[in-house]
Amino acid sequence: MYVLIFAAAAALVQSPVAASVVKPGTISIVAADRPTTSPAITKTFTDAVQRTLLRTAFLPLPDADHSLYVAKVEVSQTQRGVVRSGTDRSDRPGMAAGLGGLSLTLPSGKDQLHGLIVTRLEVTVSLRRDNHVVWTGQATTVRASGTRTGEPSAVAAVLSDALLRWFPRQLPGPLSVP
Repeated sequence: MYVLIFAAAAALVQSPVAASVVKPGTISIVAADRPTTSPAITKTFTDAVQRTLLRTAFLPLPDADHSLYVAKVEVSQTQRGVVRSGTDRSDRPGMAAGLGGLSLTLPSGKDQLHGLIVTRLEVTVSLRRDNHVVWTGQATTVRASGTRTGEPSAVAAVLSDALLRWFPRQLPGPLSVP
């Protein structure tokens, strides 16, 4: 019994993230070293992370050479099929075709196919002086592209808000955001 408790305590102490206490201070937000999305998408997400951090006890600075912490933002997007979207069929006008007593409503063509995009945001916060990781978190969502909720700025805001709501507390694991 004591061996299990000692092993658990040793694992906790050896974890670089769990052993760190993140105190409020200045923080710079930077893109990952090798971005996996376009520069525009990466900037949208780094800006969203900065806006979210403004609501915390951490002060974002534009220059990574003068902050206490550096938050590295990594974004990935993958298309996983398509989804059909449109208005509700019950209130949508259609074209009726009738043969005797049979009536058939034809679609009006307002449905559209949109790519189903899986977006993952990962933020890693480290001390600037020695690159020691003090906090890390991941959040993922799936949205239809070309829709209001699937716009990169909307996805960035939702993911950064959900993820950084935890900061500086450690997350129990990756977040899935509806």
